[in-house]
Amino acid sequence: MNNKLLASTLPAFLAALTMLCAGTTHAAEEDVSQSDPPRWYQEDNSPQQRLDNLNKETAAAYAQAKKECLKLKRKEAAACRQQAAEARKQDTARALRIFNDYKAAQPETTPTKPAAHSHSRKRAAR
Repeated sequence: MNNKLLASTLPAFLAALTMLCAGTTHAAEEDVSQSDPPRWYQEDNSPQQRLDNLNKETAAAYAQAKKECLKLKRKEAAACRQQAAEARKQDTARALRIFNDYKAAQPETTPTKPAAHSHSRKRAAR
């Protein structure tokens, strides 16, 4: 008899416990003390502006990585700084590739002479 009572209440108890635990679980809190950098909202239409923005992002990522390395001990910190420097080198190379690709995709903006009309040449020949 006790087994039947336990068998019928156990699933309900487990379901209630699961709901209680799920209700108390929270996602990691987001650090909202720092707002987005203004450069994220500035247009960067020219190839040079895009490269400048990418370089700023690379420098910011490197500074943040170095700051994280300060929390580590000697050998770990040295390895961390080396990884940060390598990541910056790769990011800089990627920024340059993006710059070159974007620049190559831009239409050429050199002014051209307007073509002379054919009827104006005929009058000049007469």
